[in-house]
Amino acid sequence: MLRFISILLTLLDGAIVAYVGVFFLINIAFLVMSFRRIGDQLAGEHVRPAMGGENDRFLPHVTLLVPAYNEEVTICESIRSLLRLRYPSFEVVICNDGSKDRTVEELLRAFHFVRTELEYDEQLACAAIRGFYEVRGSLPTGLKRLVLIDKENGGKADALNAAINVAQGDYVTSMDADSLLTPDALLLAARRIVEDKEGMVAVGVQVGISNGSVVENGRVVEMRLPHTWIGRFQIVEYMRSFSQGRVAFAALRSLLVLSGVFALMRRDLVVEIGGFLTKKMQSRIGVEYCGGNVHTVCEDMEIVVRLHRYLLDKGLPGKIGILPFPTAWTEAPENYRDIGKQRSRWYRGLWEVLGYHRVMMFNPRFKQIGMFSLPYQLLFEALAPIIECAGYVVLLLTIALDLLSFKALMCFLALAAAINLVLSTLSVLLCIYSERGSEVSTQGLSLFRYDRLRDVAVLLLAGFLSNVGYRQYLVAWQLKGLVDYLKGKQGWDKFARKGFAARPA
Repeated sequence: MLRFISILLTLLDGAIVAYVGVFFLINIAFLVMSFRRIGDQLAGEHVRPAMGGENDRFLPHVTLLVPAYNEEVTICESIRSLLRLRYPSFEVVICNDGSKDRTVEELLRAFHFVRTELEYDEQLACAAIRGFYEVRGSLPTGLKRLVLIDKENGGKADALNAAINVAQGDYVTSMDADSLLTPDALLLAARRIVEDKEGMVAVGVQVGISNGSVVENGRVVEMRLPHTWIGRFQIVEYMRSFSQGRVAFAALRSLLVLSGVFALMRRDLVVEIGGFLTKKMQSRIGVEYCGGNVHTVCEDMEIVVRLHRYLLDKGLPGKIGILPFPTAWTEAPENYRDIGKQRSRWYRGLWEVLGYHRVMMFNPRFKQIGMFSLPYQLLFEALAPIIECAGYVVLLLTIALDLLSFKALMCFLALAAAINLVLSTLSVLLCIYSERGSEVSTQGLSLFRYDRLRDVAVLLLAGFLSNVGYRQYLVAWQLKGLVDYLKGKQGWDKFARKGFAARPA
């Protein structure tokens, strides 16, 4: 019996090492692909800056959808950043989702909305509307409408659907009320859509963390690192997730996530597939794919997967891409309980999406989405916390049974830490190189313009320190998310915002 256990544990040890090795090799390949893609994008921006197209009348009319729930601290600064967008034709539709704070009052005070009646085509079902407001005065160049919807609480996806019902744009964005956009964000995204010969139906952007940076008039004017290590850890995570991961997935036409902070999508397709997933969804396609009376806390990923599924299912052309440099900024949580709740929610949402679209998994009919991207999400994202915890247990058992020496244990742990450190370091250097490797007039486009060597060193150190305690803490919260998913929990667990930092007096 002991011999059988010994053989089993040895095999499990080998399987875990192989798993880590495969993960490392795939992500090294991602880094190589991302390096080439980012370099090409920056070179293109150098030759023909996006700002040169601000008077291009052939760009599509765009509606920015801004769902807001208890955002009184950041909402006005966020809207001011939208009013500074340089784009020939766009509108902003804010949807207050039954906020319990002074979100509506702050908006009415800051922008002088007046109550009105609007043409409202309820193509997508949502919670009851309380009223419509619109700014009647002069608007910035390019901005055609500034609208506020006040409705009963129904969740972020419900608020986005209500805003889509009012939208007049050919393309709509999903974005967060606590985010900031650079002035040329729409120009960059729309140009990518117009110039793509294969039919770009949606495009996202890389997202920067604004914590610690100076924000003036809705714009990040000075990049600084957060004072907290938890904030620094997240900057490195975002670098890995966007610059290393999502850019490579887009290059492989396998991108499954467009951040809810800012993403541009073709409005007619969004309506056709039923809008963002809520329990009120009535679309035939949406109900067929996801079932009735269901929703998710990961609506940004779910709608992208459903869009892929629809295009592949119907044999329609279209691709989904991402801008490799940041044009959007968001505030990240800076206390451990808030980030724990956030990651627990994200992880629960991942399982929800994989469950709704499990028919695509390992199905060659859905091409690289079914054969690569979704399996990757299952094996290296959804199962990763479970496998990591199992690995700790197996290691402890092998030590207890004297099947593994302490020296061998230290070597294994050092290898795992080294792999994470290498990936984090290369991701940071990729981002720094991408910005500094070209004298490009991409003002405000880069999260990673850290001129002080000390800041770069701190980020590299953060990549190392995050392996000790921080990652294990997040794994514990992810496992809680798995338990919540199995129990059918549907809450949001929103964290409180501190607000954007102003320049010190």
